Parts: sequence; C-alpha cells; structure tokens
Amino acid sequence: MKKAILAGLTTVLATGLLYGCGSSNENGAGSGSNANDAEKVELKWWVKQDEEAIGGWYDKVIAGFQKDNPNVTIKKEVVPSDNINEKISIAANTNQLPDIEQGSFFWPLSYASKDLLVPLDDAIDKDDFDSAVLDAVSVNGKTYISPNSVATIGLIVNKDMFKAKGALDLLPKNMSFWTTDQFMKAAKAVTDPAKGQYGYAMYAADTGGDQAHHAMLWGFGAKTFSDDNKTATLNSPEGVEGLQFLVSLFDAKVVPPGAAGLKATEVINKMFPAGQIGMTMGNVGHLGIFEQAFKEGNGTKFDMDLVPFPSKDGKSTNTALFGDGMWVWNTGNRTKMDWAKKFVAYANSKESVEDFAKLPSVISPRKSLAHLYAEDSFQGKSIKLLPYVGNIGLGVPGYPETRAAFFPALQAAFTKVKTPKQALDDWTAKANEIIARNAK
Repeated sequence: MKKAILAGLTTVLATGLLYGCGSSNENGAGSGSNANDAEKVELKWWVKQDEEAIGGWYDKVIAGFQKDNPNVTIKKEVVPSDNINEKISIAANTNQLPDIEQGSFFWPLSYASKDLLVPLDDAIDKDDFDSAVLDAVSVNGKTYISPNSVATIGLIVNKDMFKAKGALDLLPKNMSFWTTDQFMKAAKAVTDPAKGQYGYAMYAADTGGDQAHHAMLWGFGAKTFSDDNKTATLNSPEGVEGLQFLVSLFDAKVVPPGAAGLKATEVINKMFPAGQIGMTMGNVGHLGIFEQAFKEGNGTKFDMDLVPFPSKDGKSTNTALFGDGMWVWNTGNRTKMDWAKKFVAYANSKESVEDFAKLPSVISPRKSLAHLYAEDSFQGKSIKLLPYVGNIGLGVPGYPETRAAFFPALQAAFTKVKTPKQALDDWTAKANEIIARNAK
C-alpha cells in the first residue's frame, strides 16, 4: 500500500538501452506476431505543451510506437502547467495518476521517497548524458526522469546598455569565468537611477527565479543541501558570505528600489526588456518572452548575450538546471508500468528526439546531439554550463515547502530585519524540520 500523499503541495515554478524482455526492436518496442497477440494495453500520457510544434512531436512518437506495438494505445492529454502540483497531488490521493507524464524536472521528484515513481535506469542511455543532468533527475542513486530538454541559467545581459556606458569590456567574453568583484564593477557601470536603470535584476517577493540567489551563494562555495539530500546546509560560513554579497548589492544601489518586494516576473519579464536592467538571471526560455515584450511595445529591441554567474575567486561558475523529461508513475499495475517504460525508452531514444531537439525552445541534453547548436548561440552557451549545475534540491523530501520558506528569509536579510547569518540559520533550521517530517 502506498503512503498517503499530502495534498496542496506548493506550486513550483518549465535510450538506447532497452527495457523489458522478449522480442524487441532497437527502440524497445515489440514487433511481429508477438506484439499483435499481446494483451491490449491503454496508457494515459499527461503532457506539457507550450507550442504547437511540440504537440506534433508527441503525435509522431505515439504513432511510431503504436505501429510497432499494435496492442498498445497511448492516450495523450495536454495538462496546463498552472497548479500542476495540486493536480498531481489530487491524482495521487485518488488513484488517478497517469501512466506516463512529460513535464518539468521540478514536478515529480519529491514523490520518489513515497514510492510513487518508477526508476528508469534501464531505460536511459546514460553514457550520452552529462552526469550533472542525470544527478538532477535522480534520488538516492536512482534515475526517475528521462531528460529530453534542458536549459541552464546564466546572466542575460543588455549589451546595448553596456555599450552606451562604454562598459562592454567589463563583461566576460566567450563564457569565460569572472569574479564577484568584476560583477559588482559591471553592475555599477550601468546603474543610472536618474534614468531608472539598474545593473542587476534583484527580486524576492516569491519563489520565482530563486535559482539565481542559490547560484550566487554557490559562487562563494556554499551548498544548499547535502549531497544525499537529507540536510539543508546553506548556513555555512560560505553561504553567509554569499548572502552578505547579495545584501551589498542593495547597499551599492545597483538593484531596483524595493527589490525585496518585487517578483521575478516583474523584474525579468518587464523591466529587463524595457531597458531598465543591465543583467538578469535567464535562460533560452526567456528569449521568447523578451521578443513578445518588444512586439507589444514594452521596450525597444536590443542586443543580448549570455554570460556565466560570477564566483568569488573567478575560477569557476555555477548554474541551476531547468528541464523537461518523461517519467513513469507507480500505479501498481505492473503490465502498464512495463509498457510505459518501453514507451519512454522509445520516445527518448536518440533517433526519436533528434527532431524534437531542433525545435527553437528545446536544448537536447544528449552529448551526441550537441552538434545541432552553434557554439556561440544561446543554446551552445547553455550547453557549456552543464558541468556546473548545482543541487537546487529537487530530490529533497518536502522540497516545495523548503523553497516556499526561502524567499521570506531572503527578504529579512535584504531589508536588514535579520543579519545574513540569522536569516540562513532560521531557514536552515526550518528546512531541516520540513525534510525530517517529509522523509517519514
């Protein structure tokens, strides 16, 4: 009997190897009379679909799999991302989970500790993925998501703003590393309060975009969670030093006034395309948002680039991983779960995902498909950041709760209600209580 799942989870902000036995083709699908004589199976597949072209790819892999396996019917259902965690929670509590789901890495991993996800280690060609990607979709050494699209965060910069200030040389070139001191100098160079322009996009009103705060603290050597995801560790001396640096950005007035009370969507999606921000956390997924803003008249189009997050010593960088993939829910129906794994292996084989990887909003995490992206493109630069992915905590028991508790701690530090040490001590204690409670 599965453990009951707590309803109302906080919303979180987006093969080659074969599985099974018997007759199979190179993508894990059955063939011949054995497939025709097999038990009839219907699989429900929830999908995230942000653009029409992605829907076309879904239909293509369904058609291919069903042709090879006429006993299997895949029922696709497009599920909006809004309130997806509540929808999943309700489905888990009422035994209405789909067999397969395609969506964000942020959605399912907290269910692994509750035995509601099926391990996919034997359905993924692991040699074709960077270890950082596989780590991001694994819990306790088991891989639960077959990744098919990733986006690392960096700093998207308004190059025209830097050119206007004669400060373009202050930015790193060709994805080279840089120090937090160099970052501060660059932020100051383009800050012009009289014009409503600020060097860095700071915000802390909700969980949105909090990956940037973690990446900055990691640049000082901090870790948000232990490697085994059992303990929050951000109140280390390195974490405190990192948060003190973020506070210093307020003191230097290189962030928008009242930034502690601003949402990421306000600062990134509106202020940046309006030409009010020099550097913002972002990834390739933001480019479409900016283009739409320009079309709607919210600012004049400008030249943009992607640079890495800074670190204290300038010898490395840090990033957080956004991504989508497929997973299989543990519905208790072994036959359906077996066929679901075969479908995931088929849909995410190199041959199947090559067309998917060419879509504008997709970056394939497969090493063998990296050649599809020009080295100096946003996609190519994003791929270069994959080795520097940090642990944001997706596999931490109670992660959504720990995340919801983080931005109030940041606000307390940014407004100087608490010192950075007090803020991180309080959050770490609360996060560890959440982890202990959810790990039971």
